[in-house]
Amino acid sequence: MKILKKILIGLAATISLTSVAYAGSFGLGVTGSYTKIDASGSETSKAAGTETESNQSISVDNDAFIGKLYVEYSFDDASWGSAGNGITFGASYTPGTADVSDKVKSRTDVTADSNETSDSRTSTAQAEIENYMNYYIELPLYKSIYLKAGMAQVDVNTLETSTLAAAGKYGNKTLDGTNLGIGFKGVTDSNIVWKLAYEETNFDTLNLTSTTGDKIKADLDTSEVNLSIGYRF
Repeated sequence: MKILKKILIGLAATISLTSVAYAGSFGLGVTGSYTKIDASGSETSKAAGTETESNQSISVDNDAFIGKLYVEYSFDDASWGSAGNGITFGASYTPGTADVSDKVKSRTDVTADSNETSDSRTSTAQAEIENYMNYYIELPLYKSIYLKAGMAQVDVNTLETSTLAAAGKYGNKTLDGTNLGIGFKGVTDSNIVWKLAYEETNFDTLNLTSTTGDKIKADLDTSEVNLSIGYRF
């Protein structure tokens, strides 16, 4: 993530210094995205009243249709690119939330104390992502084809429940990630911009510790097919 950030800042500075003489335009638009969310992780927990640790691993996924808003600045078309395919800096925001898994996961744990009195608890686990931000640069490759690289950020909200009153809570966390993609784009005579792209985002590892000392380690990735429509001023 830090390496990509330095590369993007360097590219932005270089392009800004060498493109002062080139005109550009601002653009606003919307994106419809078919997104696949993949997550895998493990939980390390201790049974109540004992020092015995248990480890649970799981992989989940979900498909979601989401919408995005974007704003960007594009320099004039590159000599090797088609109309509308110039160097572009932009940012997009995804309102709303999406579940990480298409099903709520649940399990029942049974414990016993020194008096051989047993107790059971039923726990459910789910997570959602929201406030997905993406800061990116698009570079013309050839004609209408472009490459995209960016930095992403998303909030992960844990939605666990338990029938045990003293069960721990994990809370929420913001994750950073890297975003890469390839696509086609162009502009009409009436300044309507269109894009069709495939993108992947790899987020940093999620590490959370609950209020009772249980720990979660998880990996979150997304892949998207995006269709964007916008207007250039």
